[in-house]
Amino acid sequence: MRRIIHLLKKNMNAAGLVFLMTISFCFAMFQGGFVSYFIFYSFLPFAAYAMILLFYPLQAITVERKVSKRECQAGDSVEMDLTITRKNRLPLLFLVIEEEMPREMGDWEIHRKALIFPGFKRTITTSYVLENLPRGEHEFQTIRLWIGDFFGLVEKEAIFDSPLKITVFPSYQELDSFYLDRMFNQGQAGPTKKTQREHSVVSGVREYQPGDQLSWINWKATARTSEIMTKEFEVQKNRDIWIILDNQPTISLEESITTAASFVHSLIKKGIQVGYASTGSGLIVPAGAGRNQRRKIFTRLAKEGQSSEYALVEMGRKRSVPANAAVIFIVTEMTREKVDMLNAFRTIQGLMMVCIKNPTTLSADEKRALTTAVTKGIKVSFIENGQLRFDRAEVMAK
Repeated sequence: MRRIIHLLKKNMNAAGLVFLMTISFCFAMFQGGFVSYFIFYSFLPFAAYAMILLFYPLQAITVERKVSKRECQAGDSVEMDLTITRKNRLPLLFLVIEEEMPREMGDWEIHRKALIFPGFKRTITTSYVLENLPRGEHEFQTIRLWIGDFFGLVEKEAIFDSPLKITVFPSYQELDSFYLDRMFNQGQAGPTKKTQREHSVVSGVREYQPGDQLSWINWKATARTSEIMTKEFEVQKNRDIWIILDNQPTISLEESITTAASFVHSLIKKGIQVGYASTGSGLIVPAGAGRNQRRKIFTRLAKEGQSSEYALVEMGRKRSVPANAAVIFIVTEMTREKVDMLNAFRTIQGLMMVCIKNPTTLSADEKRALTTAVTKGIKVSFIENGQLRFDRAEVMAK
């Protein structure tokens, strides 16, 4: 249907040009005189240019899209470069470029259109900056081009496929080492790197990570692989920390994801193996350490959205998380249902619930859920909404 309308519009434009040229010619022939012929010959070049544009091969243009970086953090800026190459030097009065933005970015107040004057240029370049990028996987697909004549008698449009994907990881903050150490020392999660390696047995080697001590370097493996390799200890394999995100519909989902990313970043930085899962998906990221593991989890967090499904109970029933691991459940509200879901992992050594809420604003139902969590031996910590700062009065089961 769209092609038929475009064809009719093109034929109407051609018919209108022929009609205007005929009228001006007849006026010059029958009226005579300088003025009539001046009008005819003055209009003739513009009409001829418009007629040429009707047959201009706009589809023969090639469009290439490049970005300064394909992966970034939420809130960063990315520069987008567009290169348009033509096969001829026919002068173009103007060229309108419209970027088809991803649906997740449709609400943005950014300039989707650009007007340039290419003239005789065969290669046209333009760039713009995407500022304050939101978290997610943003797929750019098509670019639309427009050209036209002086009087708007002829307009041509073409759509070009130029797929490109930008992954925007969630923002994160460095968690307080004092808080993490308190949590580890109280037995609610895995031990820190120093504690892990005391009186443990070497089970293998791995790539060097920031914070590793010189005494852990395996010099033979380093010489063999030409990369710094450190010893891997048995305790590291036997005790992991799992981050579980509650992605139920809520206005505080971004704060929850930022909190999860902060935990992942800080724990992996300490050399602890971290796994990840969410309540709305049965897919899990097995526990691991290092930069690759951090990237895997951050990629999952970049794709997370709101979901009404609950796969967490099934995960606990199937023992998807190792029994000797610790679990950190990140929620936005305290409910009895979520406490029971976390308690499904009761065979795990440490259970912790992090609630994105000010503890002084808890409702009566949330206070009862908090009491139930304490009774079941679940540690509960609170984070004020919008501020990644832990309340020091954590609730512990005595």
